[in-house]
Amino acid sequence: MSSVDGTQLDERAALVEELATRSTAVIIIEVISVIVIGLIGFCGNLLIVIVIFKTSSLRTTSNYYIVSLSVIDWFISLFTLLFVPVVGIEGSWPFNASACQFQGFATAMLATASIYTMTLISVNRYFVMFTLNLHRTRFTKKNVCISIISAWILACNFPLSYVLQGHRFYFHPGKAICIFDVNKLKIPHAALTALLNVLFPYMIISFCYFKIYLKLKRHNAQLRHKGGSPVSRNAPRRISVKEIRITKILFAIILAFTVCWFPFVIIDVLGLVYGPFFAPRQVYVFYSFMAGSSASFSPIIYGTLNKDVRREIIKLLKKLQCSSKITPIVNHGRPLGNMGPR
Repeated sequence: MSSVDGTQLDERAALVEELATRSTAVIIIEVISVIVIGLIGFCGNLLIVIVIFKTSSLRTTSNYYIVSLSVIDWFISLFTLLFVPVVGIEGSWPFNASACQFQGFATAMLATASIYTMTLISVNRYFVMFTLNLHRTRFTKKNVCISIISAWILACNFPLSYVLQGHRFYFHPGKAICIFDVNKLKIPHAALTALLNVLFPYMIISFCYFKIYLKLKRHNAQLRHKGGSPVSRNAPRRISVKEIRITKILFAIILAFTVCWFPFVIIDVLGLVYGPFFAPRQVYVFYSFMAGSSASFSPIIYGTLNKDVRREIIKLLKKLQCSSKITPIVNHGRPLGNMGPR
């Protein structure tokens, strides 16, 4: 075994020991933080999906992509709640090897599916802002569903190719999750994965939103020049305030996702060079915390900034609150308080 391997074994052993010997206060803080993040993502994304499907005015083809993203984030939150708090309490991976392989595969697939879905959202926004008539004919319910299913299937490319090469996911004691082994990644495989799953999608996202930014800039300049008066019949289509607001909200979701997953990308790239256990445990805790938080930001942003969605969520919560109120229990028409002998 090489000295590099020996160094990595020592670094891993140090992380294992640190995870197992944390103080009670650290365990409580970490576990509560993970549970809070998981519950926000679990409940928030579930609310988004429910209100969109039960409200006819929200069942637009554009919102189908939001549903897809919310379902992805819901699963990420679910897996966070199922595995990470238990690991935090036990100080080790208490589940079997199959659970580790499932969690590692699912996490890699869902993270990639999020990027592909946000790419579809950006392309959809581009068509809405530039060619609305073409958007109506191209982004039909059937085509949108096909694109969503295709994104989910294509998102399996990295974990599936990783497994088919005979590699296995393993428990990382710093990240507290099962993840791919950077030592097993070949340079061509890693480069192709990064190009297909990160660089190329973000090139499309950047192009779409840069063009949208330029269009909105020109649009605002025209409004200032005309004093906000209606444009002439031959002028370019005036963009509605609602379309602009939704476009900004969706961009905020993409920006929040990018910020949350940026440490993941940087630390894993450094891991390719310096080994999978090169950083202190606090760095890996921050890494996992940020990645897990990404599933919580989308419902917060879309559920609070989108007025239509916010209104329906409030109505749903009020309805649930009313239905949960305790009603008097009766026995043959008489309240329990009058059940004494006559």
